[in-house]
Amino acid sequence: MTVIFQWNGAVENVQGILDTGADYTQVPEAVARRLRLRPTGHRTFTNANNSQTTSRMYVANVEFDGRSFPSLEVTGSPLPIALIGRDMLNTLVSEFDGPSLIYSLRP
Repeated sequence: MTVIFQWNGAVENVQGILDTGADYTQVPEAVARRLRLRPTGHRTFTNANNSQTTSRMYVANVEFDGRSFPSLEVTGSPLPIALIGRDMLNTLVSEFDGPSLIYSLRP
């Protein structure tokens, strides 16, 4: 699936995955640099390896599946893909069945 990150007229289409374990949507640091996203601070959280990690936070306009999230605070990530976190998923998804690879979005 594609996640669109935008800032100041620049646009990046990034491959993304739904990550129900992520509190926040994550943008690849390389994309954040190319878009010249404005850093808003840092956030410390526990990653998938159960280790404490500190990441830079940014503001970006984000679009996924035709839905817009203007000025969303996103977490920078060293991964080359975007992670669509619960900050977006909680407002979008009405059904999620991970093992069956099925999800449906609210109208």
